[in-house]
Amino acid sequence: MKKDTILFMLIAMLLAACSPAAAVDGESTNVPTVINLPTDTVEPTVVPTSDYPVEGIGPSEYPENVNPLTGLEVEDPQTLNERVAAVKVENLPREHRPQYGLNAADLVYEYYTEFGSTRFIALFHGQAPEQVGPVRSARFFDIQVVQSYKATFLFGGAYSAVYSRMWNSDISPRLVVEGNSSYPALYRQSVDGDNLLFANLTKLPEALTKLGIDNQAQDISGMFFSKTLDVNGYPATEVTVHFSNAVYNRWVYDSTSGKYQRYVDQNNAATVADENYDLLVDKTTDEAISADNVVTLFVPYSFYVKNATEEVVDVNMVGSGDALIARDGQIFPVYWKRETSSSTLTLVDGDGNAFPFKPGNTWFEVVGSSSQKVQQDNTWRITFAIP
Repeated sequence: MKKDTILFMLIAMLLAACSPAAAVDGESTNVPTVINLPTDTVEPTVVPTSDYPVEGIGPSEYPENVNPLTGLEVEDPQTLNERVAAVKVENLPREHRPQYGLNAADLVYEYYTEFGSTRFIALFHGQAPEQVGPVRSARFFDIQVVQSYKATFLFGGAYSAVYSRMWNSDISPRLVVEGNSSYPALYRQSVDGDNLLFANLTKLPEALTKLGIDNQAQDISGMFFSKTLDVNGYPATEVTVHFSNAVYNRWVYDSTSGKYQRYVDQNNAATVADENYDLLVDKTTDEAISADNVVTLFVPYSFYVKNATEEVVDVNMVGSGDALIARDGQIFPVYWKRETSSSTLTLVDGDGNAFPFKPGNTWFEVVGSSSQKVQQDNTWRITFAIP
């Protein structure tokens, strides 16, 4: 993809977002509205390395010991002979942070749930940590992720309509809920007086055998990885995603590690000036939550139920749409693509060619298709909105 193609894509995306973003629950959308495009793109900072194929890896074939979700070799190839494990992880209340095991995930999707809140669905294929969580209840969006990666799904309950859709879908044979057969893959632990649910993925194969769930590896090809880039991006040392007054996060590029580190909300904030961030760590290791790729997906959200006491959203992630991928201190406007419910989500350029993820882990920020995109110098801000 040429430089002028990227510029065209970026202008098109920004024009599409020029209408005011809808407020979430009546909250302020007090963010800058002037978009200053950089006059010059930065040169790629990644150079070819002898330990990674110059042509990249994927999107259809991968070496036997390479994880198709990270493009990296795994320590234990046996994990690649098993299904991907998807675990539902909570984000609120703040008192339950930091979460356990998120840095061991290959992919994490964060998305809006209800009344300003978000949750995560974390995908594990290359590692099997002993503690992931706290585990919480499912939402409609989880179904699409589980279908996409043909995963087993560990969760803690669901809204009745969500349960009905799950049990009547192709993922129904792979649902793992709390019970005698799933213990100790799903277990309870008291944390600061709260009785919380956690997943132990080292025990999952045994539980799947008891539950009669097929744990054979599936075709999850689709992601393309390359350490080198032959296109220029736009400077992006900070990417802020504002879901609501209660949930907002900032990804800050650390040039030493080559990763983006996650900073999260410390208080409810009615305005930008009120926002307060702190570095999020993985409770298991006390290391900063970080990502080699931070991808913002602009997808259609809709209200399944919305009234004074209940809010349920649905998300359609089949087809294609706008996306931004931040890697190596740069951001690139691309498109997400998922042709069918069983297709692995991939990124493509304006010509339809697979766009390279940096080898490593990826966080996806799933926002509404009408969400506002603002760029000022090397900082970017995404403000969530539902059409």
